[in-house]
Amino acid sequence: MRRLIPCLPAILVALASVCQAQTAPAESIPSSPSVATRPDPVLASVNGKEIHASQVDRVLQLTLRKSSRNPDAVPADQREALRKQLLNNLVDDELLYQASQKEKIQVPEKAVDEQVQALEGSFYSQEEFAVSLQKQGMTPAEARERVRRRLAVEELVKQRVNAAGPVTDAEINAYYQKNRERLRRAESVHAQQIFLRLDPLEDPEKKGKARQTLEALLREIRGGKDFETLARQFSEGPEAAQGGDLGWLTRNSPTPYLAEAALRLNLGEVSDVVETPAGLHILKALEKRPAGEASAEEARSQIETRLRQEREQEAIKELLATLKTTAKILIFTPTP
Repeated sequence: MRRLIPCLPAILVALASVCQAQTAPAESIPSSPSVATRPDPVLASVNGKEIHASQVDRVLQLTLRKSSRNPDAVPADQREALRKQLLNNLVDDELLYQASQKEKIQVPEKAVDEQVQALEGSFYSQEEFAVSLQKQGMTPAEARERVRRRLAVEELVKQRVNAAGPVTDAEINAYYQKNRERLRRAESVHAQQIFLRLDPLEDPEKKGKARQTLEALLREIRGGKDFETLARQFSEGPEAAQGGDLGWLTRNSPTPYLAEAALRLNLGEVSDVVETPAGLHILKALEKRPAGEASAEEARSQIETRLRQEREQEAIKELLATLKTTAKILIFTPTP
């Protein structure tokens, strides 16, 4: 189901700082008078490309919001340490993007469109998306450009990872044997839903009518009507055409509130009307799996993903180390 709770700060943190690899920062030098007296001072320069204080401050605010911390309550020393780390991340981000451009990596407009649409789709309307961007001090065009940069860097890293070849069966089996005690299978449920979308700020009358609609459907289901048929006819979820099939859910799923409600059901049981921040739901438990040690086959996809992520991080680390041997990176510190 499409996520409806806006989480733009998390997305923009990712866009603003593609790489979190720990690399040695460039040596700091005092700001020149021309740099220090600018309204938006330059904090770093990467092969002549400036990184301004406003960029770091914006990512800092988003990072603190993502961690649910009040920016004003963060001690000054922790705040300054985080600022330095975020500046280093932005330097790495710029280095990687410049490398992608040197490799002449072109991001198709269709790919950018799809990512921007996914961002917009996490909001109730384009207007709400635009307002949220405005609160972050960002225009839609700037958000689009950040998407383009992220995709370019992802393609750069992907090319290097692919050059090493696919993850082999031997690697997967070795990882499983070494980590089988940690590869636990989470409790999961295969569920269906009938979903009616509601804005959390919807007026009570409209919310009441939606609840009445679902309660009427619930009576039909408990009277013998087919859940899948009603889901295809009435559900507003993206999986409606599949009879409301949500697939397998765990408490770590993108929609943990749905998983929690579905996990409480017995096999074949249908829930009462469930209200979440996204709207109203009726759930049905089709299959259930208890928690336990995952078999090699069950863990295969998870292991393959982990090994590929490790390769990606190693590729980023090696690439940054190489780029920094020839890059001209300046980190400015304010003069007393």
